[in-house]
Amino acid sequence: MTGWGTFFLYVHILAAIIAFGPTFTFPLIGALSGKYPQYAMILTEATELIEKRLTIPLAIVVPLAGTGLIYANHIDLWKTGWLVVAIVLYIIAFFFALLVQAPTVTKLLGILKSMPAPAVGPPGGAGAGPAEGGPPPGGPPPEIAKLVNRSRLGGIFLLVLILVILFLMVWGREHEGVTTTSLLIPTMLGGRLVRGRSA
Repeated sequence: MTGWGTFFLYVHILAAIIAFGPTFTFPLIGALSGKYPQYAMILTEATELIEKRLTIPLAIVVPLAGTGLIYANHIDLWKTGWLVVAIVLYIIAFFFALLVQAPTVTKLLGILKSMPAPAVGPPGGAGAGPAEGGPPPGGPPPEIAKLVNRSRLGGIFLLVLILVILFLMVWGREHEGVTTTSLLIPTMLGGRLVRGRSA
């Protein structure tokens, strides 16, 4: 592997881990929002912040570094069908996240911020005070429920695509030549890059 190949490899892997790792916590955050509606606004805002500051910017770095890997290591893209499929799925996931999922979360957050939240305080209402942002008592309005459901289904769709892409990368590494695939998903032991089986 060339010096540039190693550089692009590390950038590619680190960007993917930092960008997509936190997204696996979004369903848990969503469940907390449902359980504690008085905190729905802040939890939704946290999700949006992660998307806008980490996931989407680094999701741009991942394919750029991947392109660098392809060129630095002279990979014949059109002879690695699994990689072409992974790239197509990545493009679908990226634009779905950018054009559908992110606007849905932003719209949901805007509605939550414009609504009064349930009172927050000790049990029995003693010392409870008004808190801004969140659904009213008695369950969320239909518009919020619709946006929450759309966001949940969109999140599941994106997580499935990420897992399929990861599977393709691992499968490609195991079933193609080392010079092509071990560059993409390496085994790192003791700080060394291990190429796997010999060509």
